[in-house]
Amino acid sequence: MEYTAEIFAKFLNKLGSFDNEVKTVLAAADKQMSSRETDEKKEWDSVHGKLEQLSRTQISKSSSAISAYRKSMDDVYSKDLADKRGIFTRLQKCKEVLSLISSAENSITSKSEYDANKAGQSHPVNITVDELIADKADFIGLAYVVNMAIRDGKRKEIANASSQLYCICRYAEQVLNQEIASLRASIAGNKERIQSEFDNVGVNAHQGMVRDWNSAMNQFDDMSREFSLQKNRTKRETQNVESRTEIGKKTQLDRIVDRFCSEFPPKQFADEYVRLYSLEPSYVQYECVKDMPRNIYISTLEYDILSWNLCDYTKEFLDKYYYFMYRGDKLYIPHCAQFGPEFNYMFKFSGNGKQKVVSDACDIGMRLFMMLPPGKVNFTFVDPVSLGESFATFTRLVNVDDRTSEVINGKIWSSPNDIEDKLRIMTDHISNVTQRCLQGKYNNIFEYNKVAEQNAEAYQIIMLMDFPAGLSDQSLRLLEQISASGPKCGVFTIIYRNESQYSKISERSHPLVNNIESGFQIFNYSNEAKTITCAKDTVKGKNLLWNGIEMPSAQRMDKIIDTLKKGIKSADKVVIGIEKVSKTENEREAEETTTKDGIRIPIGLRGANEVQYLTLGVGGSHHALIAGVAGSGKSSLLHTIILQALSQYGPDELRIYLVDFKRGVEFKIYADYKLPSFEVVAIESEREFGYNILKALEREQKIRADRFKRVKDRKIDRIEDYRALPDAAPMPRILVIMDEFHELFSNASDKIGKESAEMMERIVRQGRAFGVHIILASQSYSNVGGLDKSIYDQMAVRIVLKCSKTDASLLLGDGSSDVDQISIDDPGRAIYNSEAGNKEYNSHFRVAFIDPSKHRGILEGVSERTCKLSNNKTRILLSNIEDNKYSIFNQFTDYSAEACKVPGRLYLGEPLSVVNNLNMDLIRNEYANMLMVGSDSDKARSMFAFTMLSLAINYWVSHNKKAPDEPFIYFLNYKPLRDDYFIDAPGLLATELLSKYVKNIPISNPSEIKNTIQKLYSASLDSQSSAASENKYLMVFGYQRAEDLKSEDKAAEKQDIMSVMSSRNQGPTHSMKEMIEVILTMGAQNGIHSVFWQDDFKALDFADRKLITYFYQKIAFDMSKEDYSQFVGVNDISQFGENTAVYNNRIDDTRSFRPYQSPDKEWLETVCESLNQ
Repeated sequence: MEYTAEIFAKFLNKLGSFDNEVKTVLAAADKQMSSRETDEKKEWDSVHGKLEQLSRTQISKSSSAISAYRKSMDDVYSKDLADKRGIFTRLQKCKEVLSLISSAENSITSKSEYDANKAGQSHPVNITVDELIADKADFIGLAYVVNMAIRDGKRKEIANASSQLYCICRYAEQVLNQEIASLRASIAGNKERIQSEFDNVGVNAHQGMVRDWNSAMNQFDDMSREFSLQKNRTKRETQNVESRTEIGKKTQLDRIVDRFCSEFPPKQFADEYVRLYSLEPSYVQYECVKDMPRNIYISTLEYDILSWNLCDYTKEFLDKYYYFMYRGDKLYIPHCAQFGPEFNYMFKFSGNGKQKVVSDACDIGMRLFMMLPPGKVNFTFVDPVSLGESFATFTRLVNVDDRTSEVINGKIWSSPNDIEDKLRIMTDHISNVTQRCLQGKYNNIFEYNKVAEQNAEAYQIIMLMDFPAGLSDQSLRLLEQISASGPKCGVFTIIYRNESQYSKISERSHPLVNNIESGFQIFNYSNEAKTITCAKDTVKGKNLLWNGIEMPSAQRMDKIIDTLKKGIKSADKVVIGIEKVSKTENEREAEETTTKDGIRIPIGLRGANEVQYLTLGVGGSHHALIAGVAGSGKSSLLHTIILQALSQYGPDELRIYLVDFKRGVEFKIYADYKLPSFEVVAIESEREFGYNILKALEREQKIRADRFKRVKDRKIDRIEDYRALPDAAPMPRILVIMDEFHELFSNASDKIGKESAEMMERIVRQGRAFGVHIILASQSYSNVGGLDKSIYDQMAVRIVLKCSKTDASLLLGDGSSDVDQISIDDPGRAIYNSEAGNKEYNSHFRVAFIDPSKHRGILEGVSERTCKLSNNKTRILLSNIEDNKYSIFNQFTDYSAEACKVPGRLYLGEPLSVVNNLNMDLIRNEYANMLMVGSDSDKARSMFAFTMLSLAINYWVSHNKKAPDEPFIYFLNYKPLRDDYFIDAPGLLATELLSKYVKNIPISNPSEIKNTIQKLYSASLDSQSSAASENKYLMVFGYQRAEDLKSEDKAAEKQDIMSVMSSRNQGPTHSMKEMIEVILTMGAQNGIHSVFWQDDFKALDFADRKLITYFYQKIAFDMSKEDYSQFVGVNDISQFGENTAVYNNRIDDTRSFRPYQSPDKEWLETVCESLNQ
């Protein structure tokens, strides 16, 4: 997430839409709730109507119940009256029937007859009171029947009719009397019945009203329950509506919020906001930035939203999610410069308020310097109108003509030609980055830098004031290219366009300016330059406001500039660790560990993370040239080549010759380990040694050519073909590395220079066939003399670090301009070209660097691994023998007695030949003495010290590693070193460290000197005793001062040498000089050897020429050509270096060698500690 004007404008536009959508949703929710309120009122009105209807019904029922009660009371009363009338009527009727019965029986004509027959028969009577009362019984008729029977006298009929009349009359009387009694009782009980009926009517009426009331109450209860249910239903419905409305509203609002937040994630905005402000530097205690940021906060963009009348929800939304941007009806964002196409800014001003414009420009520039790590941003300032004054403050960051001035590209540029030149260089840089870094693989430099890590490209920023003043049409075209292609390559442009200057340019230039402008973000100053607005980013017709960041006070800025200046000076250089390009032994494929088809070793990274290989022996790439000034990383590159070659290939695959002609210790580390892949390690090599290496290489090529010829049935003319043979003997490729090789050819007129050039030409031309590959390295090629430049044409691989334009042109031809893109303060940046400088094949890369703390550990591992594969012994040429792990001085404790069978063998220096076969042996032979002559006392003193060490080691090893019982070396130091810092090595050995081996004879004690000489004199003449005794050595340092040894004073008369010899047992009657002569002439064959040093040959030759003849072994150094010629027979000394000495032995040829430098005291103590055991 990046804060930009574009995203801010987009945010604001979306915020307006957000607010409108929110308002729509809220209005719809309000409308839905209003509709529910209407429905709820209707439901309550319906319930109220039902309640009123129930009340009215109940009132009506109550009125009806009262009317019914009254009617019931009236009915009871009326019924009582009616009942009483019926009773009396019935009672009368009963009486009437009784009277009728009586009349009927009285009407019988014969009473007696009747009485006689009436009870004679029984007849059933089935008649009710009501039937009697209704006159259903015919008493008169029955009486008539009786009368008729009586009349007729029918007895039977009389009896039947009489009994029938009697039975019915009796039954009727009984029933009627009962009825009369009942009616009379009813009349008597009518009062209580009436009261009871009245009571019953009241009770019934009350109960009816209670039932009605209870029914009404039940209805009211039902209504209440229904009301409660309705209330709950209404409430639930309202709640449901509210819930649905709220959910719907929330869902829609959440959807709106989510949509907005997904497009403008609040957390990302907040995190970025916090991140940016957490990176804000302290103006009080400013410290340089260490990490590369992905963008830089350079201003604040502002927009006023007061007129928008945002709803409360939108305001709350802003408060909740974007509180860090929303303050007081305004929105703010930190505007960031992104390292992409967006970072092309153009600020337009009318010409008024230029001082404010310049101040703003300087603030932006200083802000960028403050927010980026030192060395990771370089500015090109262009100020054609004010001639540099506008940006003068930035010159305070660097020193004039100092390498730190690279951060401002040297100075503030103002002339049209300089401006055009700098723009052209920048287009070359863009082309280089496009091809070398992006390679169509990365969209922009930021993506590349994330992957490249330490190999990241520094950003380049062009800042122009008063544009388009000072720019030619060609400059405008270049600027158009830069603005179009630059941002993705890390080149950004900030232009301050002065409209008054624009009006002055030719109209034909207007299209160019307009084309340039189309690729920029435009910002407009107000007339007085008080405000800045974003031209293209408008919201609702209103522009965004640009507010610059408040910079520190002038006093604090002074301190910040001092801090930045120190940071720029001490900026960490880009370092690519060798582990980035290396593989472990297990990771390498089989073809990566063989040189059968060539050498291919990783030496650095190109692009983001692609390995750059040094390839030799493939195609036309067989030899390499390396150029780089001091501090460019040349030595680091050579270390990488060496270490990668050692790690990747075994001794049977590759042999290395390392020759360093310069003073220094960069490559001494390879002499500290046993590394059989090395044939030679020569540090501070003499020219003669380099010459001899070329001779050895030519010899090796001849041997290989002969081996090719010896292959039967097949023509072999290349190492690849030979190594493809199934039974071929090992033939490793040879890699020769010569640093500062020009020293070898520095004198084209001498033998070494001339012949070396000829041999080099042959080796380069023929070596490809025999697997011999040369790497020549130098700080400068332009002044290399004695070597034909045509040799360079045969060396296709060119690796160029920062160097002079002349050297770049020599090695890269048309592609030399690429070197301009390499800063002098960016060591390790280089160009690899495998096509003899063809520009199309230039490949920029960064050398892999070996961490010094890991270097030795890697070499230890290589040594352990390769020593198991080969016992090849490296020829090491060092000035400091203590650094040569193969030397006897560092290995003697492991030697057997056989290794030191020559007790007088001296190890004084390294021969200047590839084969280390320099033997200086003081054997028991005539005149086997050593005379050293040379003016350099330090060199002589060192050789004397190593003479003592050599003799002591020989004795210790050959005597079962035990020190002697008494000294056998006698040392007279006539020229001791009196220095508080440098040690007198032979004096220290004689007096302290090797006193068991060396007897120091104080020159202040003449008697002891005489006794010592007398002792050696006697031993020199005693051939029988000396044969069984240990060798003894007389060492005289500074013979030119040894006047006592030259003395001719003696007790007896002077005698010739034969007399002296014949009278050897007659006592000390001889002079010191005579005894010295005897020691020199007779002592060596009897094991008494002498080692003398004299500083001046002429003085010795003049004083005692005869003495010189007593020394068959001579060492000459630091003398005139004439003296060399007379002393050791060397006439040509033009090839001699300052460290060269000549060893002459009458038996062997004269040999050049380099004496060991004076050893370190601690090393001497370590060696002597073993010897004294």
